[in-house]
Amino acid sequence: MSESSSRPVKILDILTYIFFTIFLLSLGNSIFANQVGFFGALFFILIRIAITRKNQFYKTGLELPFLLYILAETLSLIFSEYPSEAFRNLTKRFAVILVFYTTIAAVTNLKWGKRYFYIYLGGMLATISVYLFFSAEHYLNNLYGTVQSGPSVFQFPITTSEIISFTVIFLFAFLINEKTSLRVKLFTLAGFLISSAALIATFKRTGWIGAMFGIVLILILTKKWKALTAAVIVAALLFVIESNKSEVLIFNTGEDKLEKIHSFETEGRAYNFTTIDSMIVVVDFDNGLLFFKDDRFVKNVKLTAPIGSITHLKDDYHIASLYDTRFIVLKRNGLKFTEVNELLSPGYTKVFKIENEMLYVLDADSGLTVFTNPIKSDKHRRFPELKFADNIFIDSSKFYIDYDRGLQIRELNNFIPSEKINRELDGSFKILKTENGRILISKSNKVELLDLNFNMIDSVTIGSYVKQIVRDKDNIYLLTAENDILKLTNPFNDSLKVLNKYNLAFTPRTLFANDNKIYTSIVIRSRLMSIFDPYVQTNFSRLALWRAGWEMFKNNPIFGLGDIDLAKYYLKYKRPIDKEIHGHLHNNYIHFLATLGLFGFLALTFLFVKMFMVMGSHFKATREKPFINSYALGAIAGLASMLTAGLTELNFWDQEITTLVYFTVGLSIALFKHYKA
Repeated sequence: MSESSSRPVKILDILTYIFFTIFLLSLGNSIFANQVGFFGALFFILIRIAITRKNQFYKTGLELPFLLYILAETLSLIFSEYPSEAFRNLTKRFAVILVFYTTIAAVTNLKWGKRYFYIYLGGMLATISVYLFFSAEHYLNNLYGTVQSGPSVFQFPITTSEIISFTVIFLFAFLINEKTSLRVKLFTLAGFLISSAALIATFKRTGWIGAMFGIVLILILTKKWKALTAAVIVAALLFVIESNKSEVLIFNTGEDKLEKIHSFETEGRAYNFTTIDSMIVVVDFDNGLLFFKDDRFVKNVKLTAPIGSITHLKDDYHIASLYDTRFIVLKRNGLKFTEVNELLSPGYTKVFKIENEMLYVLDADSGLTVFTNPIKSDKHRRFPELKFADNIFIDSSKFYIDYDRGLQIRELNNFIPSEKINRELDGSFKILKTENGRILISKSNKVELLDLNFNMIDSVTIGSYVKQIVRDKDNIYLLTAENDILKLTNPFNDSLKVLNKYNLAFTPRTLFANDNKIYTSIVIRSRLMSIFDPYVQTNFSRLALWRAGWEMFKNNPIFGLGDIDLAKYYLKYKRPIDKEIHGHLHNNYIHFLATLGLFGFLALTFLFVKMFMVMGSHFKATREKPFINSYALGAIAGLASMLTAGLTELNFWDQEITTLVYFTVGLSIALFKHYKA
């Protein structure tokens, strides 16, 4: 009886197929199931080798790059200040390399190699369909406009986008390169369109850019020049069509509807409104302050940096919030503004308020900072225990702290928060405004008015939760999630009563009320154009990380800091205005330089180049061989896609992505080996 037909070997083969199938089906949705499948398949492969004494692993041409990579990890560990952490990551890098060799050993013949690929595609398309379902719900709830991201179903959206991009690229490679029946072509096209829709639904530019580069590379390698030209034209049109928009709309508040009396576009981003000297001021992020009198443009005042808002402090002094979380104090002389002071809180600013001629800044990671004399100094008081608060409200004698599920009130001592004055109010609600010892809250589909002992004075049903509240003399205006504007009597002097209800046919950026007029703005930013916008928060954070990462490399150029979480070093290398703390640098190449030094960077570069060379030789040698040639084409483009996306993300050390890369390359090598045999 031959070794392959013996009962124990057959059972081991079946178990290997079962666990490797689990591995394939979970590549896009469950890292736990993925690990169970991978280690299970490896376990039974090793038992089979022990029984048959026949090695299923073989040389691939990548052994030297892998050895240099592990050597770089080991050397960086030796010179690292945190060797235990570096050792843990070394074991992870080594373990995931085993995916590459397990894939090769699991593919025992060409038929099973093809079958495994189809199982992978089937699992991914099923996962993608589930993701599209949740994306539709995400869209209907208007969360794309709120969070600028797709839903987190199986992983973070950015990881999901890169996983899906591999499926998009493989299906495109087979669609372009395979000569097959119309039925198969239509099936492949359908899969490509579904996966492309899911990729778009992630709303992540990293995955988009990687997939686009992979598709362009496929067209170049297959010499589809007409299709390439069409793709370039489509991409250019997308950038043109996805244009930016900033429009201001002004309404009179009638008895039963809003009457639009004026609208105009701004060149930048109309993020906010205020009043200065009885003039309406549009705070345009890119172009400073736009002054209007009786709805007529008066003057454009440019400031030293883009600002998100400007608020009156006292007399002729104002405080402007900058894009980089700094605050500048401005002195006004007519319509000329002079910077007199700069203020900076220690953490990542969540919300700020200006009351009692002081600046109160609530940071998500470092609590409350109160600048007691913003005009002349940066002297401040710190309250780190308030870092879990969501919002703050201040009046002349009380300080209100809004938590996720509760409210706390403190006394003000010289306008500084002091001891709590009563019990905390628990529950799910949102504070809207406080005044005259009254608290206005939004709770589910109601607005309630409470006293300082949390007794309800009055309430009114409004239909949905409140997004924004603004005040105009004796009236309060609420903007709801349904884009309804409710005009209320002033609840801080009177009862709570809805006077009028208006509906906007759009989702406004912000709301402002003055002299019985409603001012709103529509700001639409192209997701594609935002790639080049340095003021987008994610772009600003990445530039800060890359700047710090380069400094880390310059100080540790040969072997780096070690394969560790870099947050502890980033705190030392970042600028004071860089608030967001990360453990990685959102760039493969800068992160490799910072952690593994030049030696590790060159070792990984050698590994990637060698992968391209190996798969490139497969592509060239199988020109006339269906499936294998198309797979090698997709694998080359998939690797290129990952490396391109790695310009703005540390994806090669994201376990889901690395696993997918090693499986992809390993399957290409296995298919080619069995084709030659």
